[in-house]
Amino acid sequence: MPDHIEEEPPSYQHALQAGLNEGATVHEYGRYTDATVESFERGELFVQAFRSQINAPVPRELLKQVQQHGLLDVLRLDQMTHANKLFKHPLANPSQPPFVIIGDHTVEFWPRLRNRREWDWDITLQGTHPYLASYDDGESTNESQRYPLHYFEISVVEAEPDIVMSIGLSTKPYPLFRMPGWNKHSIGYHSDDGRKFIDDATGGQDYGPSWQKGDTIGCGYSPTEGNVYFTKNGQMLGLAYTGITPLNYYASLAADGPCKITVNFGMKPFLYDLFAPPSYPPPPFV
Repeated sequence: MPDHIEEEPPSYQHALQAGLNEGATVHEYGRYTDATVESFERGELFVQAFRSQINAPVPRELLKQVQQHGLLDVLRLDQMTHANKLFKHPLANPSQPPFVIIGDHTVEFWPRLRNRREWDWDITLQGTHPYLASYDDGESTNESQRYPLHYFEISVVEAEPDIVMSIGLSTKPYPLFRMPGWNKHSIGYHSDDGRKFIDDATGGQDYGPSWQKGDTIGCGYSPTEGNVYFTKNGQMLGLAYTGITPLNYYASLAADGPCKITVNFGMKPFLYDLFAPPSYPPPPFV
């Protein structure tokens, strides 16, 4: 690691989760695809540059929007953060946009990219509003609605077999050129090898099956219990993490090349039945 990057100890959550099961190996490398060392170093520099802002208090305006309209009516894909030069992808420019939003909930990643070569094209999109247990801003006279469970799904409409995608959670600001799970305060389930990641810049842990075009993948998060799970095509894959520290997590999805994904925050029925057995939280062995 270069001298100008201050070496930090491993994430507490990462170390804790890795030790839950004796047979849970934290892989040093990805099974198929790894980001470059340059991407890792940029991510570490980002974390150090914004360490005082990461997981900062949620803007009061966002809390009031949820109070007044409900989370489902205001939650969208966050495009504005990518317009900020401090956060945008280093390879993004007007002739090479990192994504195009179609309607409110369909995203086409790297629509003009024709040759990926050896560059890092990983790009993350987050939700506009965080997943909290309560959206009380401290000023409202009415007790805000409680949210013991958040859940969203993504459906892969178009993607070549070599495109890697991810679904999960991350706080803001986040290095948007890194997939969820690879950096501080983030969690991800990746398509190429089915591994799960939490604050993990290495190879992740074995978790579920791989996924691709035609699949619908869901992410559930309980801010009250600290549990995270994923689903595939309506089937529960089991708890990925338990008892994690509740943070101001935002729904997140990512890809490392051209693909089209539709996001369902709850505007239409989910493929996974949240109320069917096994009820939430599912046992670890499901």
